[in-house]
Amino acid sequence: MARLPPSANTHVNDEGLIYGDDFNDSYFSRDDGLAESRTVFLSGCGLPDAWADRTCFVIGELGFGTGLNILATWDLWRRTRPEGGVLHIVTVEGFLLEADTAKTAHTMWPQLRDLSDQLIAKWPTRAFGPQRIWFPGDGLCITFLIGSCEQALADMSFEADCWFLDGFSPARNPDMWSPGVMAQVARLSAPYARLATYSVAGHVRTGLAQVGFEVKRAPGFGSKRERLEAYRTGASGIVPKRPTSAIVMGGGIAGASICAALRRRGVHVDLFDADPCGTTKASGNPVALIMPRLDRGDTRESRFFRAAYLAALSAYQDMGKDAFEPLGCHEVSGDPDGIARLVNLAADPPLPASHIESLDGVSLLHLKGGIAYPDAVLKHLGQGATHHARAIASLKYDGGWEALDHTGKIMATADMCVIASGPAAGQFSGLGPSLRGRAGQLSWAPVMGALPALPISGGAYGAPFHNRLVFGATFEHCDVSAPAPPVRQSTHVQNRDMLATIASALAAGIDLEKAGGRTSVRATTNDQLPIIGAIEGEGPHKYVLCALGSRGFTSAFLCAEMIAAQACGEPSPVDMAVREALAPDRFAKRAARRPAKRES
Repeated sequence: MARLPPSANTHVNDEGLIYGDDFNDSYFSRDDGLAESRTVFLSGCGLPDAWADRTCFVIGELGFGTGLNILATWDLWRRTRPEGGVLHIVTVEGFLLEADTAKTAHTMWPQLRDLSDQLIAKWPTRAFGPQRIWFPGDGLCITFLIGSCEQALADMSFEADCWFLDGFSPARNPDMWSPGVMAQVARLSAPYARLATYSVAGHVRTGLAQVGFEVKRAPGFGSKRERLEAYRTGASGIVPKRPTSAIVMGGGIAGASICAALRRRGVHVDLFDADPCGTTKASGNPVALIMPRLDRGDTRESRFFRAAYLAALSAYQDMGKDAFEPLGCHEVSGDPDGIARLVNLAADPPLPASHIESLDGVSLLHLKGGIAYPDAVLKHLGQGATHHARAIASLKYDGGWEALDHTGKIMATADMCVIASGPAAGQFSGLGPSLRGRAGQLSWAPVMGALPALPISGGAYGAPFHNRLVFGATFEHCDVSAPAPPVRQSTHVQNRDMLATIASALAAGIDLEKAGGRTSVRATTNDQLPIIGAIEGEGPHKYVLCALGSRGFTSAFLCAEMIAAQACGEPSPVDMAVREALAPDRFAKRAARRPAKRES
């Protein structure tokens, strides 16, 4: 199977309708697509009444298409949104349109121009797996599932309050209306869920009835005589209560990302950071390289790192150039196996041509990558939190979480707490034995000749920064609780020599006599994956986000969104297998599966 999802083949007919050539069907009604969307889907699902007084409402959609249904829903949500409400739309698409094609379609509805412009600006990337974009000003979150409909749904876990079934005609696109898809829709539905579709095909009615929906016909729209509305008859369950306050330990990229994710949901954060000036934490580096980790296999790890990169690009898009410069990033390799990997990825890329370009046949240019500036990033993400330049001595649960100082005095209370304090996270999470320390030294120095126009990376890396080259970095084993080692001239030499394996001319021009640098200790794990999720014991609503290793400024945004979604009872931004691969209890589960040692 190709690593890249198929593109949508389209044309515009004489009536101005966009046709999907693969299915010989139009993306919306010739009678007025917007009016049809409002009649069939919004009214068919009882909106806006169904989301009245709800702090969180979830819509599932089969067939993202041009995004018209989302624009119509967004418009209605804007006008009727409950106070503090968050609307999640989880939409499936197998053949993603280009943004320009969708933009052309949207010109038919000038009344939605403002919303269209915002959606087009954050249009998803044609890449397999979930992608999430936020419009925080309106409390709207869209999760795109790019891929085969049944498999995309089977990979996820959420509970939809209603569904829009809007794939191409069942006769022309039977895979989106199959019994397997209907079973997944039922599995992912709330007990009281409603469903709407324009199709009244017999096998659609039968399929819905077989998975527990009561189906009825309703007057159709335009030239269509009828449409369907369907209901599940279960009673409403207990809607999870969203936390209103949180204690977050750690002011690096992990903690700051949590602040931003919770702020989007109206949760107030007390952020505790005993290193507010960034003198010891890894997030105090002057620059951070933002580029994808792309693997050849379809593994949980590869899906996580690809999704994390796309989530990071979306987050940096909102921050401006003081936080992130999209210079691009040149990925190279100094060994035959690494070169073979890059050649293979260029021939069969997991990201589209707008993201990846092959250079010289043996290296890759990541067009959307670049350099993040940690100081500005942390400042942006931490807006709205109450900052405490103090350490938490202990955490206590007494109907809520309490942050205590060394005298036992309560410094803050909250509904939930998140341990995001890097190497120190093990002390408060009970996961200390699973953490591994890595000491790193980053170097910077002037160079003879011109600085590179864009960062270069391949194990080592070099990046331009204020007329100097930032290069490195070491990643040496150490005790996770050890203090950062001193900056050493010998390590500057080591960093230069590592860079020479991928950029010999650049490394040769480094003036080591004028080199400076800094060191820090990072937390990582044996499987080199972060630890993300809830921690059992002591009390409920305790979470950990740590062990980001050397990719924190790329992966933290997705990790933080995972925790915020879990804490607020919302759809996860990753598939179930990825979530399991990052869960805090994975180490205990692995230990339990190991055979017991025999006593001699």
